[in-house]
Amino acid sequence: MTQFLLQRSMLPAREMAEPTLYVREQGGVTRGDETATLIAGAELTFDTSFGAFHAGRWRRLTSVTSVVARVIATGNGRAEVVSVHRNREQVVAVASLGTQPVDLALGSLRDTRFGMLYVRIVATGPCEVHRVEWRTDSPARHDVRLSLSITTFNRQAYVIPTVKRVLTLVRSLPDLQGRVRVLVVDNANNVNFNEPPREDLTVVPNRNLGGAGGFARGLMWLRDEGWATHVLFMDDDIALETESLVRTVALFAYARDPKLCVHGAMLSEERQWMQFEAGSRYLWRSLYPLRALGQEDDLRDRSLVLRDAKEKRFAYSAWWYTAFPIGITRDNPLPVFVRGDDVAFGLMHTGRHTVTLNGIAVWHADFHLKNNPSSLFYEMRNFATIDTLVFDRHRWWHLGQRFLALSFRNLFGFRYASAEYMIRGLRAYLAGPQALAEVDHTALHDELRQVSEEKPASLAPEHEVIEISTPLPKPVRLIGFVLSLPLVGGYLIPRSLRSRTLRTAPIDSRAVGLALRHERILYRHDRLPEGFVCSRDGTRFRALWRDVFGVLFELARNYGRLKREYRAAYSALVSDEAWQRRFDGVSAAPKR
Repeated sequence: MTQFLLQRSMLPAREMAEPTLYVREQGGVTRGDETATLIAGAELTFDTSFGAFHAGRWRRLTSVTSVVARVIATGNGRAEVVSVHRNREQVVAVASLGTQPVDLALGSLRDTRFGMLYVRIVATGPCEVHRVEWRTDSPARHDVRLSLSITTFNRQAYVIPTVKRVLTLVRSLPDLQGRVRVLVVDNANNVNFNEPPREDLTVVPNRNLGGAGGFARGLMWLRDEGWATHVLFMDDDIALETESLVRTVALFAYARDPKLCVHGAMLSEERQWMQFEAGSRYLWRSLYPLRALGQEDDLRDRSLVLRDAKEKRFAYSAWWYTAFPIGITRDNPLPVFVRGDDVAFGLMHTGRHTVTLNGIAVWHADFHLKNNPSSLFYEMRNFATIDTLVFDRHRWWHLGQRFLALSFRNLFGFRYASAEYMIRGLRAYLAGPQALAEVDHTALHDELRQVSEEKPASLAPEHEVIEISTPLPKPVRLIGFVLSLPLVGGYLIPRSLRSRTLRTAPIDSRAVGLALRHERILYRHDRLPEGFVCSRDGTRFRALWRDVFGVLFELARNYGRLKREYRAAYSALVSDEAWQRRFDGVSAAPKR
């Protein structure tokens, strides 16, 4: 009977810094590159984030019934499948190893209460282990043809190895051959993969219209081509666990919901075991509306790994790894260059259909090192636009409260450039949808990037040696925060009583209470020698406060009209015709 591949539980590559994401070892185990050799008495277990099979999730989300664990191992020993249900572990299948792979049949998921399953290999003599394959003979519900759509701009060091690994996997694995292709939208027009012409790789040149422009070009290209049933939006600056593709294709093939979307978790590139986000909520009334799920989870934690966690409701999923049916909408992304294009698309189309699965993941550099004042321009303009378009009950005071509170934090923390760019962002929103439709995003982004302040950079030697300040107790920091308003950020404190000692604060913070008593603050990363110094400037402080209240008055006066105009203009903003005008006639002839 034909079997279909659902998941592979792999051994880690030799250079992997966190092998316990893949496998746990006990006794005499020698690991090679995606292989392991065991001596008598040794054990190898796949009770890991990337190794366990989430049977409960497959049962709830898909039509998969029968499951077989195929153990690709040879030698002396036995393979066991262990079921975990409500913290109780039970061996549910056993087979002796020999000279060929062994299959352990687990019956129907519908007739069991399996939550998580994992394989344990116990050596009674020398044996060699390669991987475990989780398979089914259940017929697929959907014919799946998945195309990656990667937008890149001068990230060859990341994107070329990623694409090479994907192509190697797809071309070598029969279960993916003819099912997965790669489309790269090259916003810099300079990437070269040195690949002979083949239909599984296409490179499309594009103007630098940011992530939104790249993904819009990719989506339009794939619709016109007509091959793909599903699209995977993926960033160019990530390290991909390529096994994610195996699980994503299988989920789509067996999905009960034909609109099922799949999101890959983002893990920290610096601390590879730490999860940054596995989906997100969006609280539009909140000061900080983006609320990551699973943030800072330690994926080495066995108790976390083996918990049959129910699916969480998403608002949106980020485009470092978001896969969806190509027919879920005819809308293209909003023309917002960066920051928020994925939020809008998720809130409107994909979010409520989105799930995660263990082992579908990418690694990404710390976001704090990418943030700078120009990011706040996009966040202010784009999230204001999103809230206006999506939420019927959103009013001007919701946006005004967020803008005023963030302005307060930036200005009282000496982050004047951040405040300036937030003001520019809100003014861009107030200019209306026609201005958004007509803006030259490439020129605007080039201008915004020129900001030289408050950008993480390598610390000067005299700053690198400064020890990170021990945070004051939270009640003390709260007192400083509360006193900042009546003391006008410390300006009513005599200069002689303000300290000139350089104190440090986290790079992603607004050190309002600390700034009350000091003249300078070193905002720095807690693990890397990166950061910047901000200093008190009374003249700039007063001028920016005047701008803040001027913009607030304009928002209160014009919000009702703007909401009507943005909503009326939405269809035109995201249409193929509008995006084609933005592409400005750039040749769409593919190159290999």
